[in-house]
Amino acid sequence: MTEDQGRNGTCSLLLGIGGAAASGCPLLPSVVSSWIRFFPVHLVVPLGICAVVSGVGALRDMRGLEGADRLRARAGVVLGSMAIVVPVAVVAWAWWALSHLHG
Repeated sequence: MTEDQGRNGTCSLLLGIGGAAASGCPLLPSVVSSWIRFFPVHLVVPLGICAVVSGVGALRDMRGLEGADRLRARAGVVLGSMAIVVPVAVVAWAWWALSHLHG
């Protein structure tokens, strides 16, 4: 495995962790500035997309290599997928709930 492939897996993992962490920022205590609590929410889906793309690319590069460690790339893809699916599901649920509230 070359160094570049290891960095791609690590990059995917870091982006996935960043997306997951940014989704928890609104849960910080109210003493924390609202800018710090709510601005990272806008970065959740883009970080998730970048994590999935980077992880899939790293896994594709590692295909056929016997000693390749795919764990970081797979973890990045999983965390990135969660960073995409959870906010979309919450928005869809809120849209459904609000449409049934008035209808």
